[in-house]
Order: sequence, then structure tokens, then C-alpha cells
Amino acid sequence: MSDRQQEFPFSPELCSSLPAACRKQNGSWLVGLVVFSVILLCAAWLPSGGSPHVGSAAAVLPLELIYLPDYAFQTMGRMVAGLLLSLLSALLCVAFIFRSRWGAKCLLPLLDVGQSFPVLAIPPLVLPFFQHQMPAQSGCAEVVVVLTIWCSQFWGMVQVLCQRFYGVPAELEDVVCCFGLTSWQKFWQLEVPFAIPALVRKTMLSMGGSWFAALYAESTVLDGHNWLFAGIGSYVRQAVSDRNVVALLASLLSMLVVIALFDQLLFRPLSAWAVRFQPSKVGEPHLAEPWFLKLLRRTRVFRLIVLFCVETGRRLSRLPLGERYGQDRKIDLVSKYDWIWLGLGLLFVGVAGTLAWQHLHAVYGFPVIFAVVLSDSMTALRVFVLVGLVSFLWIPLGVWLGLKSSYAGHVQRLVQYCSVIPANLFFPLWAAGLMCCPLVSSVWQAPLIVLGAQWYIALGVLAGVSAYPSDLLEAARNLNVRRSLWWRKVLLPGILPYYLAGLVAATSSAWNAAIAAEWLVWGQTTLKLNGIGSFVASTAAKGDVSAVALGAVAMCLFMMLLNAFLWRPLSDYVSRRLKLN
Repeated sequence: MSDRQQEFPFSPELCSSLPAACRKQNGSWLVGLVVFSVILLCAAWLPSGGSPHVGSAAAVLPLELIYLPDYAFQTMGRMVAGLLLSLLSALLCVAFIFRSRWGAKCLLPLLDVGQSFPVLAIPPLVLPFFQHQMPAQSGCAEVVVVLTIWCSQFWGMVQVLCQRFYGVPAELEDVVCCFGLTSWQKFWQLEVPFAIPALVRKTMLSMGGSWFAALYAESTVLDGHNWLFAGIGSYVRQAVSDRNVVALLASLLSMLVVIALFDQLLFRPLSAWAVRFQPSKVGEPHLAEPWFLKLLRRTRVFRLIVLFCVETGRRLSRLPLGERYGQDRKIDLVSKYDWIWLGLGLLFVGVAGTLAWQHLHAVYGFPVIFAVVLSDSMTALRVFVLVGLVSFLWIPLGVWLGLKSSYAGHVQRLVQYCSVIPANLFFPLWAAGLMCCPLVSSVWQAPLIVLGAQWYIALGVLAGVSAYPSDLLEAARNLNVRRSLWWRKVLLPGILPYYLAGLVAATSSAWNAAIAAEWLVWGQTTLKLNGIGSFVASTAAKGDVSAVALGAVAMCLFMMLLNAFLWRPLSDYVSRRLKLN
């Protein structure tokens, strides 16, 4: 199969923030502060100390290889359930955002907060609640894992759907007005089909983080709360407890098989199907159908099921629900009560912040709060340094490989596969290596933070070089532009949008992975690296839900400030000044 049949395009919009028009019309910084204040107030008033133990006795998962296919099958089932739940909830959320002015003002700021909240802190936070609601039931563990997968996919799906909905061409909007479609018909016949290609690419790009979160949630539920259920993550945690390297290698091999099955049976057919919704260019080669899609189309039962689903979908999309669409409805009138809402919002933020500070100071004291802030700063410094080092590695290497047209497609395909593999499968092996070398400093634990995040930077650089116009490179070569001038004036400005998108995704992934990378367990030994990640992981191991919430809120606040004052201004600047069209 050719490169065109294998790869999926990396686009800067898959990792960037919401478009400026969306933020100006519907987003509100005040609502974002109110949402964060509510989260801070809830985290401050959680009961401190260890959570009550509810569940069975300490469970031991059998490590025989004959059970591993069953564990892998159950992990795949949870992933499919999480993806379907994320897709349905994202469509409902975006429909509410684009059909309600107040819904947009409330949900878009919540989107910023949700994207900044660490996914790996979800299991220890929500597990005590489900333990109380479903005591002595294994279904609690299933709900926690599916909810963690949902959190890793939902926010990205909503973001890319909002971007594509705001990017619908004006001529298609005119067609909708001419045909007099209702809001329901416009949603299903124009906006959703227009967003399908980007939605499929975003889901594929986020699968590495979803597998990471799923395996971490499974291992947390098994070991921290003694719930007996099967999964690759719980299998890895049991192998770590027994120091079984053979079981770890077997779990890594089974995970590679699972990723290959998802790629062949789900994402390749989806990619081939999504191309039909993408405007084609003259002379562009078509994406060949994968073997599994050809096999399904030759199956009579599958054809009947598809025809039934297509006909049902067409009838539902043509229902005359909602008002007739008119472009004049987009006018956003300023209410005379905006100043009143502004004052009430600021008052609520001030009261919530004061109450949260008083309670946190009374429970933990100023030294603990200062330690949390210091740990947050240490992890932030570690993430920025490591991401910078990875950038210095992948920018020249990616440019060199991208300009080699014979290697670019193969390298990009290899990097795509590497980005899907969950990096936490390698953490126990790294910990075992550090334990075998006692003279090695604990600073070598830090590279695990960017072990999986580096592939986003590599994808961004390779995609930027592949998309760079060849005529501009030829013009620079004819003008004898070389060395530093060539880098500063020719190549770097052209690949900067792609690199910035990969950098944002890599920073977010590394920041989230710090919870698992700064707290490594091998047998009965724990390798700790001071930072906010180790603070959250250590308090989760003790069952202190309030301390976990405090660390998670600190991580969320840092990411929100980083998005507001660094990534979003940089993205807006790049979109304005560094376009090749």
C-alpha cells in the first residue's frame, strides 16, 4: 500500500485552541473564573484524610499468559464504550452550544477548564463516590475506567467540532438558506458531515493519551482500592508488584496487538469513509479502501445493516425540527444587564476564593499550600526543559527526514504508530533499570515525562515540512539562501504553525503524564521525583481525596494560565502572520 493509503494528515487545528470568533462571540473569561471557583470550592470542602475502605480483600490477578487475551478484550471493550460515550456527548454539547447563546457562554469556558484538568487525577477523585453508591460491586471499576476515557476524548472532540462548525464556508451557508433547512437539518446535513474528517483525525491523534489514561485507571482501581476486575492495566500493576519482567513484556506485546486491531478494524475504515465528506482537490489521489472495509462490503448481512442505518439516519436528519435557518440570526445583541452579571460574577469569585482559602489554610496550613505551589513550579520547570530538549532534537531531525521525500512517508507513519502506544507501559521497565543501577541519579526518571509527548512535536515538524511549498524551497535555493538565514527566514516561519500545534499537545501530554512518571513503583520500592505529579500520586496512594483534589486544582490552574497567557496569544499571532496562502 502506498503512503497515501497509510497516513492521516496532521493539521494545526487539531491541537490549537478555539477560533477567535468563537471566543469573542460566546466565550467569557468571567464564566471561566466562576467555573474554576466552583471547582476550587468543592475541592477545598472535601473531607481530608484517607477515604474509607470499601471493597473486597486484597485481590491477586493471575499472571498466566492464557488469561492475557481476555484482559485485552475487556480493555478494548472499555475503550469502545468510552469512545462512543464521548462522541454522543460531544455532539449533544456542540449542538447546545451552537443553538443557545447562554449555552455557549456557559459551556465554552467549561471547555477551557476541562481541557486543563489532569485526566490521571480522575480515578482517585471519583472512585470514593462510586464506592459509596455501588459498594462491593465490580461495576464501579468499569464506570471509573470508562469515565476516565471519556475525559481524555470528550474535550478534544468538542474543540474540533466547534472549530469546524465555525469554519463552514459561506457558500454552503447560502445553500442552507436557499433550501430553507431548519436548525436540525442544518446540523445533520451540513455541520456534522463537514466536521467528520477532522473529528476522525482528532480521535486518532488522541488515542495515545486515551490508552495511557485507561491503563492508569485500571491499575489505580485494582491496587489502590482492591477491586478484582480484569484488564491490561491491572495486569501490568500485578506484574509490577511481583517484579515479573516476562509478564510486562507480554503485556506490551498484547497492547501492540490491540493497537493494530483498532487501526485495521476501526480507524482505517473510518478514515476511508471520512474522505467522502472532505472537499477533494483536482489531481489529488483517492484514499484506497482498506481490506477490512472491502470484506465488510462483500458481506450481505453487513450491507443490509448499513442500508438500514443509512436510511434511518436520512429520515432522522430530514425531520423539520427547529426554526428555519437564517444568517441574520447570528447577530449577538449586547444585553443591558451585562454589567449586573459582571458584578455578580466577580462577587461570587471573590467569596468563593475567600472561603476556599480559609478552609484550606485551616486544614493544611500555609506550609502545605506553599509546598503544593513549589511542587507545581518544579514540575512546570521540568516539563519546559524536557520539551525544549526534545524540540532541539526533533526540529533538525524532522526537517532532514521531511526533506528526504523517499523517507518522509515511512518516518511519519512510524511516528504515528509510536504516538498511539501508551508510554506508561515502559515506566515499570524503566524503574527496574533504575533499581538495577543504584549509582544512577533519580534525575533520569524525568525523561519519562516526555517519553510519549515527544511524538506530537515530531508529527508537527514532519507535517510542516511535508506541507511546505516546494517552489519556495526552490526559490530560496536559486537565491543562494543558506545556513542560519535559510532557517530563520525560509523554513522555520513555514513550519511554525505545525510545530506550535505539536508543542501545545506535547506540553499538555507531558504535564498530565507527570502524575505517573514522578511516582514509579517496582515491587515494594517506590521511586519518587519531587513535583506536583508525585504529590498527587502519593496522596492518591494514601486515599487522601482532598489532597488529590488540591494538587489537581493546582495543575488545572497552571494549565489555564499557560493557555490564556502563552499558547492562545501565540496561536493567534501565528494564524495572523505566518500563513502561506
